[in-house]
Amino acid sequence: MSLRLRINLLVTALMLVFVLVLGAIIVDATRHQIREEIAASTRVTVQLLTTVVYSSQFVPGHESPAAHFETVHTFLRSLGRVRANEVRLYNGLGDLVYVSPPSTYKAGRHAPAWFAALVGPAPAQVVLPLRGGRLVIVPDASRSVLDAWDDLGQLAGVALVFFVAVNVLVFWLIGRLLAPVREILRGLAAIREGRFETRLPSFALPELSAISETFNSVADALERRTAENRRLALVVEQTSDAILIADRAGRIHFSNSAAARLFGGDGETLAGKDLRALAPPGKEKEVAAQLEAAFRGEAVQNVETQRRRHDGTLIDVSLSTAPLVEPRSGAVIGQILSLRDITEKKRAEEAARELRWNRQITHLIQQRVDEERRALARELHDELSQYATAIRTIGMTIANRAGDDAPEIRSQALAVVSIGGQLYDMVRGMIRQLRASAPHRLGLARAIEDAVNGWRARRRDVRFDLKLPPRLETVPEELAAAVYRIVQEALNNALRHAGATRIEVELRWSGGPDGADTVLEVAVTDDGRGLPPGAAADGGFGLLGMRERVEALRGELEIDSRPGEGLRLVARLPLPAPVAADKWSTA
Repeated sequence: MSLRLRINLLVTALMLVFVLVLGAIIVDATRHQIREEIAASTRVTVQLLTTVVYSSQFVPGHESPAAHFETVHTFLRSLGRVRANEVRLYNGLGDLVYVSPPSTYKAGRHAPAWFAALVGPAPAQVVLPLRGGRLVIVPDASRSVLDAWDDLGQLAGVALVFFVAVNVLVFWLIGRLLAPVREILRGLAAIREGRFETRLPSFALPELSAISETFNSVADALERRTAENRRLALVVEQTSDAILIADRAGRIHFSNSAAARLFGGDGETLAGKDLRALAPPGKEKEVAAQLEAAFRGEAVQNVETQRRRHDGTLIDVSLSTAPLVEPRSGAVIGQILSLRDITEKKRAEEAARELRWNRQITHLIQQRVDEERRALARELHDELSQYATAIRTIGMTIANRAGDDAPEIRSQALAVVSIGGQLYDMVRGMIRQLRASAPHRLGLARAIEDAVNGWRARRRDVRFDLKLPPRLETVPEELAAAVYRIVQEALNNALRHAGATRIEVELRWSGGPDGADTVLEVAVTDDGRGLPPGAAADGGFGLLGMRERVEALRGELEIDSRPGEGLRLVARLPLPAPVAADKWSTA
């Protein structure tokens, strides 16, 4: 039943109660009025007839009873009906001799018996004794009752018209006043369907306007909260971390798609599962401890541990937990877990450890190789170069002694001198190449210049271009030795294996003045034969040695070569942070 109809029924019921109460009041007043009217009429009639019957003026006392009776009879016939009373005359034998004529007022009509019984007075006859009979006065309230009934009928008609008019007016007015309620109901239905952008207009009635403002405020809050929840749901679903929500018993109630990917299976596989079942054997106590920590309101951050997938395999994870708190009561109702697969991280860390170990081994090997180079250079300088000098000296002595008298001996001696000189030059060249201490003694720039100039002197058919930046004296010894060896090896490869006719050696700084990313780039470019396909990746011992030197210093080596188009070698070597900071602070 609609509110409009209920209000209309309520108004109708109230009006009916009002009409009934008013009718009861009117009926009671009518009853009292008729009784008073009938009583007064009866008193007047009794007084009139008493005066007539007993007054000597009207009925002389010397008359006989019969004459007296006849006189009264004659008077009554001439009197007719006395107001609302019926007068009856009985003779001495009890016979009814006379009855007053009926009232002509509204003749033939009578009020309903129940109404007459309700408002009419109880008949109370008055008997006046006569000589020769008796006179009976019977009150007759039928006309008064009929008047009251007619008046009540008119009033009921007016009340009915008023009742219908009021109901129609109330029904229309309530419909008009409740028209905004339909708008409110449509808004509530839209909110129920999830259209939280719905808003209500302002209404004329202050109460409905207050409802509209409250509705709009609630809709705003719901829209904001829904948008926030939607964003949170998207974050939870799209995050790469596995999210699990468990109750106080450790049973999983929610898992995102990342959790399904991490553990295998799907969300239904994880739903209802115990967190302890995800732990490998021996780590059940760890899960229990994490649950107890959550119940104490404590969080666990980034604990590296292991968990078991759906197929039984183990995975390395970084686990964080936090208590799930009921906002209103503040009670801990569960636990939120975030798990991240760190298997690749573990592998990367292991690879990084191996790389650091390899770099340390490579560094030690390079140090040992440099020591061996220096020892070999000393041996060549102290022994073989002395022997080559002695051979040249002995050869010159033999040639001088033979003179022109022994041209054959002189010629052979001079050949020995020439071979000794070549041997001496070769030894000097070998010593120059083996000297790892050249950058340390001369500085990186001077050492590279000497190496390039040495090749210029020996290979005049090749064009050498050298570009060196300033502040190379700030380069640490270890890095300077690596740069020198890279340039030296690149020149050897270009001249001895590639048949180059033009070689460009360029050193330059790259990176910014923050120091951490300052890099020394070494670029050697030639126009030789280049490398066959795949040789840049595989390389020979020379390229392998350069790559090991560069990786030992946490650098990068890039080789760009195509057959017949030359080769470009670029080594990028980062400076240690303190050295880089000092370099730029003194720039």
